[in-house]
Amino acid sequence: MITCKELPNREFATREEMFKALIENRSAIMTLKKSIVKHSDGFNFAMIDNVTDKGEVEKANKPILLDDITELKVKVVMNTIGLYDSHGDVHIKDIWKRTLSHSNTKLHLQEHKRSFDAVISNDAQAYVRTISWKSLGAEFEGSTQALIFESLVKESRNKEMFRQYKNGWVNNHSVGMQYVDFDVCINTTENWAKDYKDNWDKYYPEVVNKEDVDASGYFWAIKEAKLIEGSAVLFGSNVITPTLENNMKNALDAPLDNDSLQGTQKSKQNVFIKI
Repeated sequence: MITCKELPNREFATREEMFKALIENRSAIMTLKKSIVKHSDGFNFAMIDNVTDKGEVEKANKPILLDDITELKVKVVMNTIGLYDSHGDVHIKDIWKRTLSHSNTKLHLQEHKRSFDAVISNDAQAYVRTISWKSLGAEFEGSTQALIFESLVKESRNKEMFRQYKNGWVNNHSVGMQYVDFDVCINTTENWAKDYKDNWDKYYPEVVNKEDVDASGYFWAIKEAKLIEGSAVLFGSNVITPTLENNMKNALDAPLDNDSLQGTQKSKQNVFIKI
């Protein structure tokens, strides 16, 4: 029997039977998905000095762990597009374009907790950058759009997370988001599912882990989402979660650089944590 995560109380004899049930319940499933905040898969991104205009990572120097550091400037990847995740979703190019056009200032939280003691930064600068998959430790060809947060992590604001970042122990990040515009993509030749096969043909080329999505036979193409927050998490369910390096620099008196929002980094001023 075949099961479907969107219809957990049902079993199906064939894929086509499951696909038909998905289409019949599509509106209800989409309403439910829009009503919840998704804590999406995290992506590991170790500390780096810089990301070049070609989307390649330039390695940082060896760690300098100074006892008198009380602030760190961290740069983390919160999300990447094109990966079929454990929610059955594939984030599509420019998914964050509208939400970031309203404000680049976002909450950087600890483990998606909405409480004052879990705030790492309430003025993280968020932006999208194109980065090659291989720079992120993945064997996929080409590049991905990475959602990046730059935050000033202060010991006085969140002592425990400051300690975690300072020691290079934060290896996963994740976004809290709400679905805005999305649809189901189904790999079938049945005439009653033609529109959904068209969706599959349109968005399938953007999927990098095609074996995973082929095994499922369907996925949700997430074309637009509202970014609620980004979090440091202990575990991410993304299958590509390496820590490439854990390097640190003295970030005292190093303010957030506005040039970073335009995609140009001044590596002498920055401490970047690849997550």
